[in-house]
Amino acid sequence: MVSTSSERATPPHDDRPPNSEQVDPDAPTAADHTAPPFQPVSVRGPALVVLGIAGFIVVAGVVGSALASGGAPSLSVHRVTIPGGTVVQLTPAAQAMRSIVSAGEPPADIIGSLAVPTGSAVTGHVNSDQSVSQFDRTVKLRTGLSSDQVADVYRTVLPKLGWKVIYVGSGASRLAQGTEVLAKKGSGDSFYWEVGVVVSPTTSAGSTPFSVEVFELPDDN
Repeated sequence: MVSTSSERATPPHDDRPPNSEQVDPDAPTAADHTAPPFQPVSVRGPALVVLGIAGFIVVAGVVGSALASGGAPSLSVHRVTIPGGTVVQLTPAAQAMRSIVSAGEPPADIIGSLAVPTGSAVTGHVNSDQSVSQFDRTVKLRTGLSSDQVADVYRTVLPKLGWKVIYVGSGASRLAQGTEVLAKKGSGDSFYWEVGVVVSPTTSAGSTPFSVEVFELPDDN
């Protein structure tokens, strides 16, 4: 049977304008491809690492500098009462003896265990080892104390600073005549060290020259 035009199916109504394309309702839209908002990369982590490294370098530099310059611990005794009741103020010897410190010698535990009467003036130094033998150097000073007082200062204070006094007498120095106080002490560098303080007679001007010699002992001493 042949259908007539009135019986033909009517196509669905289409409201699209001519030449328009059909859009799939399930297809992603342009809004779906919008770029996410910009988020700057945090620099907190790397910055803290950099600051930590910088701080370590500064600390290491300070420590290295102190070791290289013979930096010494704080003096544990700041005054001493000598026979007769006189109280003598003391100053760390590291400052007065800086001219003889070289390449970390004397070690910090040796130079840090020495003192000079406060107000002592440095008048010179002697380099006996000339960097070709074991350390042996001397600092010359002058003080307003009498010769007996200076000798008493070292005879009294050296044991308090960890030294063992092994000699007190006269004429025992290569550099000058006078009263010598000789003491010995072990160091963390595995060597023993000696300090020899030679006190010359008080001058007519009322000042007393004295010297402090520091030397490293051979392995068998």
